[in-house]
Order: sequence, then structure tokens, then C-alpha cells
Amino acid sequence: MIGDILRNVTKQQVLEQDVAVLLSGGVDSLSVAFAASDIGKTVHAYSFHLDTHVSYDFQKAKDVAEHFGWNFTAVSIPTNNLKQDFHRLVELDCRKKTHFECVYPFLYVYPQIKQKYVLSGWAADGYYGISKKAVLNYKHTQELFDEFRDNYFKPDMSAGYKWHKKVSDKHGKIFVTPYLTPEVKEFFYSKSWEQLNFPHQKHHVRAAFEQFNHIGNVKNHLNLQIDCGIVYLFESLIDDKEINFKNRTRIMDICRDWYLLNNTNTLENFFT
Repeated sequence: MIGDILRNVTKQQVLEQDVAVLLSGGVDSLSVAFAASDIGKTVHAYSFHLDTHVSYDFQKAKDVAEHFGWNFTAVSIPTNNLKQDFHRLVELDCRKKTHFECVYPFLYVYPQIKQKYVLSGWAADGYYGISKKAVLNYKHTQELFDEFRDNYFKPDMSAGYKWHKKVSDKHGKIFVTPYLTPEVKEFFYSKSWEQLNFPHQKHHVRAAFEQFNHIGNVKNHLNLQIDCGIVYLFESLIDDKEINFKNRTRIMDICRDWYLLNNTNTLENFFT
């Protein structure tokens, strides 16, 4: 059922033959790529890695694209521009550490995308409640589980969707996110935490696309920032006195400082 929903949503929202897919090695992005392929779209896969190393997500995305004969564009993210890129993210009004880290690589990916429509599995993780916070505090009743998901999908949450879309809009793209549509939400909200995560994580989606049977093991949820190394790269900003002008010990506090500074009328008011 979820496969049909994803295929129908993709058909309704992607109105051209060629579609860019932001591809990782995870179930969510692979599922929307499979949905696009199933309805006859020409898939152009884009994946990134930091210039310091190649991540599992990138290598899996590359392998899958080669297996199915999709066009594949590799984007190497230069890490020596981090300070300037941080300021670019401030200008986008990024608010939280997650917003900064999740949007950062797409500053470089979008200039490479040639297609008008950009398809993504963005925010799908929010339906499963697989974070440590969700597992400890929200999985035990349907009411708690729905409360967690309601909070996750608030406009200023959803893994920084609003800020990602700013980058997409800036490059004249149409950002298509099937997992954020009412049809998909209705499917997932009809399931309990146990139904979505047993016998294994994301099994409904895995079973909905036979292509998963041909690409070997696909790992369970991986945090985008951790797998590709962004979270560790951003830690280096703690030692930059211009960026870390309040001598913080955590990146989350530095990000919040810059958000507040960017939304305060004057520097003097900010420090008072």
C-alpha cells in the first residue's frame, strides 16, 4: 500500500520526464527513487561526500545507481570553506544545529542539479520514532507516539525542511517530498510504534519495492550528519574565535547565538 501511495504522489507532483533524486544509501531516498523509476521517470541521482572521505551513504547510493543504470552525479563538498559556508547558513536564517548541518551540503549539491524537479525522501524518519528520545519517552502509547510525530512535523522542525527549501527555491527547483504529503502521513499515523519497527525497521517500505531485493543489505537509519562526517567537521568551529564569539563549548549554542544575532536589531541589543 505505501508503495502505491509513493508512486501516486510522485506521479502527481513530478510533472516532467526527468527528475533529480537526492540519493543516499538509506531506505527513504531509495524508496522515492524506486517510485519514480516504477512510473517511468528518468532518474538522475545526486549524492555527496565530504572531500575528506567517502561515506557509506555515498558509496551505497553510487552502487545502487550503477546497478539500475541511473545517471549519477557525485558532489564532493569542500571542507576548507566551512567558515564562509557557516555565514551562508546564517543568512538563510538557520536556527538550530540540525538546520545548519542538514542544509550545509546542499549549498554545493544544488548548483550541480540540471533537472527542474528534485525528489527526496526528506523527513521520513520522523514517522518511525527511532531517535533515542522517541524510544525512551514516546513509543509506549499511541497518544505519546502521535505527540512525538506531531512535534517532529511542525513547520520549524522536519529536519530543517524549511531551510532546505530555501536553497531549492534559490536555484529555481521544485522540491518534491512525498513523505510530507497527507496521503503518506495518513498511512504512517495509522500504525503503532511496534507495527512500524517490528519485525524490523521500515519493513513496510522495504517490502513495497521489489528493487530492495537486488541491492544487498541496506542499513537501518543513519544520521545524515554523522555518517558523512558533518557533525565532526562542525565541531572544528568551536576553536574559531570569530564564529564562537561567546566562547561556547557546544555547536548547538554557537548556532543559536548566530540565529539570535541575525534576528536582533543591533549588536548592542544582542549583548545586553
